[in-house]
Amino acid sequence: MSEQDIQVGRRAPDFRLREASEEAFHLYGELRQGPLLLLFYPNDFGIVCSLEMKEIESMLPFIISSGLRVVAVSRNSTYTHRQFKESLGLSFRLLADEEGEVSMKYAGLLDDGLLKGMTRRAVFIVDDEGIIRYRWISREMAMLPPFDELSEAIKELAGSLSR
Repeated sequence: MSEQDIQVGRRAPDFRLREASEEAFHLYGELRQGPLLLLFYPNDFGIVCSLEMKEIESMLPFIISSGLRVVAVSRNSTYTHRQFKESLGLSFRLLADEEGEVSMKYAGLLDDGLLKGMTRRAVFIVDDEGIIRYRWISREMAMLPPFDELSEAIKELAGSLSR
Protein backbone atom coordinates (compact mmCIF):
# COMPACT_ATOMS: atom_id res chain seq x y z
CA MET A 1 0.00 0.00 0.00
CA SER A 2 1.29 3.49 -0.84
CA GLU A 3 0.36 7.07 -0.11
CA GLN A 4 -1.63 7.02 -3.37
CA ASP A 5 -3.90 4.37 -1.83
CA ILE A 6 -4.64 6.60 1.16
CA GLN A 7 -7.23 8.84 -0.46
CA VAL A 8 -10.50 10.38 0.71
CA GLY A 9 -13.29 7.88 0.14
CA ARG A 10 -11.05 4.81 0.50
CA ARG A 11 -10.87 2.40 3.41
CA ALA A 12 -8.20 3.21 5.98
CA PRO A 13 -5.65 0.44 6.53
CA ASP A 14 -6.22 -1.35 9.81
CA PHE A 15 -3.39 -1.47 12.34
CA ARG A 16 -2.45 -2.38 15.89
CA LEU A 17 0.02 -0.38 17.97
CA ARG A 18 0.79 0.29 21.63
CA GLU A 19 -0.27 3.47 23.38
CA ALA A 20 1.97 5.51 25.67
CA SER A 21 0.18 3.69 28.52
CA GLU A 22 1.36 0.36 27.01
CA GLU A 23 -2.23 -0.61 26.24
CA ALA A 24 -2.99 -2.13 22.86
CA PHE A 25 -4.76 0.00 20.25
CA HIS A 26 -6.62 -1.58 17.31
CA LEU A 27 -7.91 0.91 14.73
CA TYR A 28 -10.99 -0.97 13.59
CA GLY A 29 -11.87 -1.88 17.16
CA GLU A 30 -11.67 1.79 18.13
CA LEU A 31 -13.82 2.87 15.19
CA ARG A 32 -16.74 0.93 16.71
CA GLN A 33 -16.82 3.76 19.26
CA GLY A 34 -16.94 6.47 16.58
CA PRO A 35 -14.75 8.36 14.13
CA LEU A 36 -11.15 9.35 14.79
CA LEU A 37 -8.87 12.24 14.04
CA LEU A 38 -5.65 10.41 13.21
CA LEU A 39 -2.44 12.46 13.37
CA PHE A 40 1.03 11.46 12.22
CA TYR A 41 4.01 13.52 13.33
CA PRO A 42 7.80 13.19 13.12
CA ASN A 43 9.08 13.32 16.67
CA ASP A 44 8.21 13.82 20.32
CA PHE A 45 9.70 17.03 21.73
CA GLY A 46 10.26 18.60 18.29
CA ILE A 47 9.43 22.32 18.20
CA VAL A 48 6.86 22.11 15.40
CA CYS A 49 5.49 18.81 16.72
CA SER A 50 5.02 20.36 20.16
CA LEU A 51 3.21 23.36 18.62
CA GLU A 52 0.96 21.02 16.65
CA MET A 53 0.10 18.85 19.65
CA LYS A 54 -0.64 21.90 21.84
CA GLU A 55 -2.95 23.27 19.14
CA ILE A 56 -4.78 19.95 18.86
CA GLU A 57 -5.09 19.82 22.67
CA SER A 58 -6.64 23.32 22.60
CA MET A 59 -9.10 22.12 19.91
CA LEU A 60 -10.01 18.99 21.88
CA PRO A 61 -13.33 20.27 23.34
CA PHE A 62 -14.50 21.14 19.81
CA ILE A 63 -13.23 17.85 18.37
CA ILE A 64 -14.87 15.74 21.09
CA SER A 65 -18.16 17.69 20.93
CA SER A 66 -18.14 16.96 17.18
CA GLY A 67 -18.10 13.23 17.92
CA LEU A 68 -14.43 12.48 17.19
CA ARG A 69 -11.55 11.27 19.31
CA VAL A 70 -7.87 12.00 18.69
CA VAL A 71 -4.99 9.58 18.25
CA ALA A 72 -1.46 10.60 17.25
CA VAL A 73 1.26 8.33 15.82
CA SER A 74 5.04 8.67 15.59
CA ARG A 75 8.02 6.34 15.62
CA ASN A 76 8.92 7.24 19.21
CA SER A 77 8.70 4.63 21.97
CA THR A 78 5.89 4.35 24.50
CA TYR A 79 8.33 5.59 27.15
CA THR A 80 9.14 8.75 25.18
CA HIS A 81 5.43 9.27 24.45
CA ARG A 82 4.66 9.18 28.18
CA GLN A 83 7.29 11.86 28.84
CA PHE A 84 6.03 13.99 25.92
CA LYS A 85 2.38 13.72 27.04
CA GLU A 86 3.29 14.70 30.56
CA SER A 87 5.49 17.63 29.53
CA LEU A 88 2.75 19.14 27.32
CA GLY A 89 -0.26 18.05 29.37
CA LEU A 90 -1.76 16.11 26.45
CA SER A 91 -4.94 14.17 27.13
CA PHE A 92 -5.22 12.25 23.85
CA ARG A 93 -3.49 8.99 22.98
CA LEU A 94 -0.02 8.72 21.43
CA LEU A 95 0.79 5.50 19.60
CA ALA A 96 4.27 4.04 19.15
CA ASP A 97 5.04 2.96 15.58
CA GLU A 98 8.68 2.17 16.29
CA GLU A 99 9.18 0.12 13.11
CA GLY A 100 7.47 2.78 10.96
CA GLU A 101 5.18 0.28 9.23
CA VAL A 102 1.93 2.13 9.96
CA SER A 103 3.51 5.47 9.13
CA MET A 104 4.59 4.08 5.76
CA LYS A 105 1.03 2.96 4.98
CA TYR A 106 -0.47 6.35 5.77
CA ALA A 107 1.92 9.28 5.56
CA GLY A 108 5.28 7.90 4.52
CA LEU A 109 8.63 8.64 6.11
CA LEU A 110 10.77 11.74 5.73
CA ASP A 111 13.45 11.06 3.13
CA ASP A 112 16.06 13.68 3.99
CA GLY A 113 17.28 16.11 6.63
CA LEU A 114 17.76 15.68 10.36
CA LEU A 115 14.60 13.61 10.75
CA LYS A 116 15.23 11.27 7.83
CA GLY A 117 13.29 8.04 8.41
CA MET A 118 10.82 9.62 10.83
CA THR A 119 7.08 9.87 10.21
CA ARG A 120 5.88 12.54 7.79
CA ARG A 121 3.37 15.00 9.30
CA ALA A 122 -0.19 14.14 8.23
CA VAL A 123 -3.80 14.35 9.37
CA PHE A 124 -6.69 12.02 8.55
CA ILE A 125 -10.29 11.86 9.63
CA VAL A 126 -11.51 8.27 9.58
CA ASP A 127 -15.25 7.72 9.99
CA ASP A 128 -16.75 4.92 12.05
CA GLU A 129 -16.96 2.68 8.97
CA GLY A 130 -13.21 3.00 8.37
CA ILE A 131 -13.52 5.37 5.42
CA ILE A 132 -11.08 8.26 5.09
CA ARG A 133 -13.10 11.49 5.07
CA TYR A 134 -10.22 14.00 5.21
CA ARG A 135 -6.55 13.79 4.25
CA TRP A 136 -3.66 16.21 4.53
CA ILE A 137 -0.01 15.18 4.15
CA SER A 138 2.79 17.73 4.59
CA ARG A 139 5.50 18.09 2.01
CA GLU A 140 7.70 20.13 4.37
CA MET A 141 8.92 18.99 7.77
CA ALA A 142 8.18 22.32 9.49
CA MET A 143 4.70 22.82 8.04
CA LEU A 144 1.79 22.75 10.49
CA PRO A 145 -1.55 21.29 9.41
CA PRO A 146 -4.13 23.78 8.08
CA PHE A 147 -6.14 23.99 11.31
CA ASP A 148 -8.96 26.13 9.81
CA GLU A 149 -9.44 23.61 6.99
CA LEU A 150 -9.32 20.77 9.50
CA SER A 151 -11.97 22.47 11.67
CA GLU A 152 -14.25 22.77 8.64
CA ALA A 153 -13.76 19.09 7.81
CA ILE A 154 -14.63 18.16 11.41
CA LYS A 155 -17.78 20.32 11.27
CA GLU A 156 -18.77 18.68 7.99
CA LEU A 157 -18.36 15.18 9.41
CA ALA A 158 -20.21 16.15 12.60
CA GLY A 159 -23.09 17.42 10.44
CA SER A 160 -23.29 14.12 8.56
CA LEU A 161 -23.18 12.15 11.85
CA SER A 162 -26.14 14.05 13.29
CA ARG A 163 -28.41 13.25 10.33
